[in-house]
Amino acid sequence: MNIKADLAGYEVGFDIPALPGMDEKDIQTPCLILDLDALERNIKKMGDYAKAHGMRHRSHGKMHKSVDVQKLQEELGGSVGVCCQKVSEAEVFARGGIKDILVTNEVRDLAKIDRLARMPKLGSTVTVCVDDVTNIADLSAAAQKHGTELGIFVEIDCGAGRCGVKTTEAVLEIAKAAAAAPNLTFKGIQAYQGAMQHMDSFEDRKAKLDAAIAQVNEAVEALDAIGLKPEFVSGGGTGSYYFDRIRASITSSSAAPMRSWMPITAASTTKRASASTRANGKTRSSS
Repeated sequence: MNIKADLAGYEVGFDIPALPGMDEKDIQTPCLILDLDALERNIKKMGDYAKAHGMRHRSHGKMHKSVDVQKLQEELGGSVGVCCQKVSEAEVFARGGIKDILVTNEVRDLAKIDRLARMPKLGSTVTVCVDDVTNIADLSAAAQKHGTELGIFVEIDCGAGRCGVKTTEAVLEIAKAAAAAPNLTFKGIQAYQGAMQHMDSFEDRKAKLDAAIAQVNEAVEALDAIGLKPEFVSGGGTGSYYFDRIRASITSSSAAPMRSWMPITAASTTKRASASTRANGKTRSSS
């Protein structure tokens, strides 16, 4: 990541937090600083692990909020694309050239749905999560309006208690509606157990994942039985990636061929002033 930026004309403290070579004590805060060695090492480690265990992985942009870091995750780590939590995040990555975007959340506001449906015109493949069948009609109408296509993941509540449906029957209802709706494509399942990511105990995390695997497998088998075999099962994270090789093998046997996406992050703080946040070739401070 040896990018040489032309910083002539930028004022330290107003435009940028530091210049390359400045001492740590002279960096103007607040700012985001990355240890590039650690960042690149972590990105490669996660990418190599996913590849070795037959998994695809997708980095999560909500942590770094940087197109440049995302591109690095794709180039060095083989990330298939980016996860975003909301439409405005996704728009930034789409305009920055990221070609595969998953909104790992539900979008219900009509204005935001309209913006979401326009995003494929920027050249990105866009997928969004759904946990209410009534959301399908609005997404389909917006995609038809703009002549675009949106992918649909049915989100399952694996125990985090935030979003997602709790029953296999609800998964089937939404999947069938998405498959039948114009300009929408049913792509698979979102099954992210967010609560387990922060558990300290290895045993506690494994127990939570075991329950999620059973829940997901039941849904996958039911979908396969009605001819809607999911192409993808999305889940996992930084706190559970070493378990997800197990999830990948189990779900693959239930509905092969299937690929698993892991939303992950790989960012790290440091003392290297030359590694200040970069966007479009310019160094910017973070407020």
